[in-house]
Amino acid sequence: MLRNLVKNVKLRAKVLERAEEFKLNNKAGEDVWFRELVLCILTSNSSFISAYTALNNLYDKLFSLNEDGISKVLKNSGYRFYNLKAKYLFNVRKYYGKLKAWIYPIANKDEYEAREELLQIEGIGMKEASHFLRNVGYFDLAILDRHILKFLSSYYFSYSKKSLPKKDYIYIESVLKSISISLNLPVGLLDLFIWYKGTNKLVK
Repeated sequence: MLRNLVKNVKLRAKVLERAEEFKLNNKAGEDVWFRELVLCILTSNSSFISAYTALNNLYDKLFSLNEDGISKVLKNSGYRFYNLKAKYLFNVRKYYGKLKAWIYPIANKDEYEAREELLQIEGIGMKEASHFLRNVGYFDLAILDRHILKFLSSYYFSYSKKSLPKKDYIYIESVLKSISISLNLPVGLLDLFIWYKGTNKLVK
């Protein structure tokens, strides 16, 4: 199934075009990196469209609002978990201005180590850290969201736990990485093919 997806010439071209956008983000400044971090916090336990809508409504006001104000903007955007995410976003502002200087040199040496560093940030787990790193141009980490796990359960192996402990994440990532190697595709881009299969979009 995946092999057929990856062989789709038009889809592969779209994915590789998206990859070039991520590479441009890698060269971009702090604001682009921080915006991607905020987006990844918002996408946790939420649809991408809901997260992206909330991001656009909030980002320009993020540094001028208190936690309650952030919560209200998220709520008015139709976003779930607005109080919890407001807490995360209020606290994450302290990383603005030093995020890229902190993560960029580490990720260039070792993406796994960079992911471990990002786990220090409240609201960032394995999936969110992997998603962020992919979106700023690093492709060696798997983004194991519910769409990926559902796909793997349908075609490769069953995973029925509601949560994804770190050790399970690392194991499933290794499986997905083996699959990606056989397809001659970076594992960080593989989710885009699976996402497209389920949504007909490449918006992650």
